[in-house]
Formats: sequence, C-alpha cells, structure tokens
Amino acid sequence: MAAPVSFITWQRHAGRAEEIADALGGTAVHVHQRRLSGSTPRTLLRYAASAALTAGHLLVRRPSAVVVTNPPVVPGLIATAYGAITGRPVVLDSHPTSFGAKDHAVAQRLLPLHRAMARRAAAVMVTTDQWVRVVEGWGGRGLVVHEAPPRWTVAPWAPRGGRPQVLFAGVFGSDEPVDVVVAAARALPGVDVAITGDPRKCPPQLAADLPANVRLVGFLDPDAYRRAVEDADVLLVLTTEPTSVVRAGYEAVYAGRALVLSDTPVLREVFPDAEHAPNTAEGVAAGLERALAALPDAGRRSRALERQQRRWAEQLAALQAAVGGRRP
Repeated sequence: MAAPVSFITWQRHAGRAEEIADALGGTAVHVHQRRLSGSTPRTLLRYAASAALTAGHLLVRRPSAVVVTNPPVVPGLIATAYGAITGRPVVLDSHPTSFGAKDHAVAQRLLPLHRAMARRAAAVMVTTDQWVRVVEGWGGRGLVVHEAPPRWTVAPWAPRGGRPQVLFAGVFGSDEPVDVVVAAARALPGVDVAITGDPRKCPPQLAADLPANVRLVGFLDPDAYRRAVEDADVLLVLTTEPTSVVRAGYEAVYAGRALVLSDTPVLREVFPDAEHAPNTAEGVAAGLERALAALPDAGRRSRALERQQRRWAEQLAALQAAVGGRRP
C-alpha cells in the first residue's frame, strides 16, 4: 500500500509544509543541507545531494501523492518525473517568486520549466486568482491555497498593562520595507517593536541607527516564534509584492492577535478585518495606532477567525480532491 501524501520542501524549516501535510494526513519532508551553503561549488554540491535525497525518499516511500514547494524548480522536476512514472498526483506549491515576482531573476529564466511542470501537475497551489489565470493560460489547473491552522496555540489576547508590543514578522526579504517599520516605530516611542529575521541581513545603516523601542530578535525557531506571537498585541506584516498573501497574517488571525497589513487589493480581500496601511512611515504608524485602539474589540478578531476557518475548509477540500486525483 502506498504511503500517505509527502509534502517536500528544500527549506530548513517550513511550517506551511508541516501544517498542510497534517491537514492531508501526510508527512512533511524537509531536505536541507545547511553545511553545504556558501560558495557556488558548495551550492552545486548541495543541490546534487538534495536531489539524491529527494529521489531516494520518493523511491523508498512511494507516496500516494506529492506536494512540492516551488521554487527551487529542481524538486518539482523530480516530483514531476515521479508522477509520470507512477501515475500518482503531483501538486506544485508555487509561490509568487516562482513566477518571477519580487525580481526573482532565476525563476524568470526558468519559467519554461515551471510551465511544463504546471501542465503535468494535478494542480498548482498559488496565492491569488491572478496566478490561477496564468497557470490556466499555460494549460494547467490553478488552486488558491493559503495557510492551514498552525500546529501551535497561544493564550487568548488579554490586557496586560505596560507598553504595547508589536511584532514585525519578516525575514529581511526584498519585498519587506523594514526601513518603513523602523521609521514608524520612531514616530511611536511609547510602543515596542520586535523585528524577526537574521540580523545579518538587516541593512547596516539601518541596524546602526535603531531607535530605543526597536529590537532585532533574530531568526526564531518555531517555539520561540510562538512565544513572540503570544507576547504580541499586534502583528505587523508588510510587503511590496501585490500578489503576496502573507503567512504571518494568517498566523495573527489564528492566534487572535490584532493585525496591520500593507494596503493592497489582495490583502484587503483576504483580511478585511485587519488594519491596512500604505507602506509609508506615517501610514504604518497610523495603522498601528488604530489597531492598538481597537484591541478591546474581541468580536472583530472572532469574526476574522471564523471567516478564515471557512475559507481554509474550502481550500482544503479542493486540495484533497487534487491529491486524490479528483476534481472537486
């Protein structure tokens, strides 16, 4: 008998893969050779080792279906070959960068491979209807699939007194306006702001001139991140990519925390109960002030959670049909 669904990712840690695999009754498989990071020769060796481990997992486990994160494109190619040989469904989890968004030059050059994989896939998980139309234009089947409920839980928000706590959940990605976050915090000296992500990726000129109410807390492991969310009054999540549906926004709603997001049409549609702000210091500061003022409104957070749970149930049903080789 075939093993359950495998969700394969070439990342050090991927909560998304683990949570969606749980929802499908499957297993998340993280293939990450951290010791082989660095120079180009080491990167090539890392890709070769990761490819071998990925193929080995599929040959030994022979899962009933495969979900695979894209980018990078290599694990998707291996999974596509597995699907062609075994006849088992393969679903691509294609993030906006896989389409060349966020100025991802490598993904732009590899779009022909992405297109070919999409045509053979049972489905391609994407963030927005815009990408669904792109996939369908390629002859594939696009599915909007966001975030499953997290494995962790946190205590409900309650007034604690003291200084308000804001968590900016990010990784110093190219689409994250961290400078705007710091400038907004400078305008709100009575609010403490914690910024996640490897501090080595923080622009040096920014790190050298942080206001007293801003802390760089580093890259947090899952348990530390859970504690940071629990300690927060507001989660702040900003992006300059108009098709991005930010994972941390989902985490804020699942955790029952107030949420401030960039003001894009997609994020307004997905998170109508959040505060939305332009990616400017003045706009973000005003959004944080509105969110903090609305903290006593527990009904707002409850409505957001109910809406999100309904949406996830619909998305999960479509995904279950795809990994089962069926149309919903």
